[in-house]
Amino acid sequence: MTEKPRVFHLITRLLKGGAEAKTIATVQGLEDYEFTVGYGAEYDPDQVAALEEDGIQTQQFRTIRHYNPVTTVPAVLSVARYLRKHEFDLVHTHSTEAGIIGRFAAALAGTPAVVHTVHGVPFADDRNDLLERFILACERAAAPRTDRIVTNADAIADDYLRRGIGQQEQYTTVYSGIDLEQFRDVTPAADVDGDGVRILMVGRLADGKGFDVLLDAVEQLATDDLSVYLVGDGPQKTFLEREIDRRGLAETVSMLGYRSDVPAIMAACDVFVLPSYREGTPRVITEAMASGLPVVATDIAGIPEQVADGESGYLIEPGDDAALANRLEALLASREQREALGAVGRKRVERFSDTQMLADLDAVYREVLGLEPADTMGSTLDIASDSEPTDADATTTPDRSESQPPN
Repeated sequence: MTEKPRVFHLITRLLKGGAEAKTIATVQGLEDYEFTVGYGAEYDPDQVAALEEDGIQTQQFRTIRHYNPVTTVPAVLSVARYLRKHEFDLVHTHSTEAGIIGRFAAALAGTPAVVHTVHGVPFADDRNDLLERFILACERAAAPRTDRIVTNADAIADDYLRRGIGQQEQYTTVYSGIDLEQFRDVTPAADVDGDGVRILMVGRLADGKGFDVLLDAVEQLATDDLSVYLVGDGPQKTFLEREIDRRGLAETVSMLGYRSDVPAIMAACDVFVLPSYREGTPRVITEAMASGLPVVATDIAGIPEQVADGESGYLIEPGDDAALANRLEALLASREQREALGAVGRKRVERFSDTQMLADLDAVYREVLGLEPADTMGSTLDIASDSEPTDADATTTPDRSESQPPN
């Protein structure tokens, strides 16, 4: 092993989502390791640039594609060749496709240690049954090739174990952490100035996030004294714009697109909503709680470990727009209730700090690598790598003109 253990992170898509944020926070926050970040066909150039500007090597693998079984075998071989040449000490995979591809590639390459993070449960009722079975079979086959499976919540580990994926001793819960101070004493965004109570939803505009459920609920609310803000970008943008117009909600619902000032937007709002059909332990809920917002979200995966039902917000079943409307109506009617729930959330959120997340991940790395526990942990990374790719599928500096939009 080199002086600093060499760790290769592999994620399916390097976009601007929660899994990406946790991965980037890890490689930027742990100073005792030399990191490289690999990613698939879909990426955001800004994310790649930010990593490279911070001295972190990046590597694209174009055959890693979102839910594309056809390219799986070529991707495994491509990643395995890269791992074998660069002799990493640890491979840390993220998300479903990269998790399967990366773990099989690490086994072929003989990488000494393998960690996989489950950012969200990939199994859901609204997905194709054949695809569900394929994913389950792959997860079961990849688990024995994993030294440690990190989940964002205890509930996710329990779900995987019930499905026969891995063994109890392989699992460790590490909550997604954020810089809590970024969400305290923030000046509200000036352009979030709608009338009445302001409801906010932040997330990638994609299938499964539940934006349609929120629109259904808004249509049922008895009051017009509210404003709804949707923050994010993604493949459903045009569809949602048309839906808002079709439903006659253009005066109530505003789409703000992707924003880098989410703390300021949250500071200008009164209630946060996330009616997703599938999640892990969403960072955006942690951000809302740190901002003092009551949260109404679905009772799935790790969300109940964030939101205490009836204490810091409310939990509803996926797709239940009537329940969402009822909870929102109660919150619209009582400022005192909103403030009380938000205050409890601010106390609960301490367990989700970025400092705690980094300490927990550092402990996982040290255990699987056979290193001594750390007495102290650094918070910055100053690494530069001169390694070069070897196969035609991988490019160290991706051609920005070939980047593909999210699908």
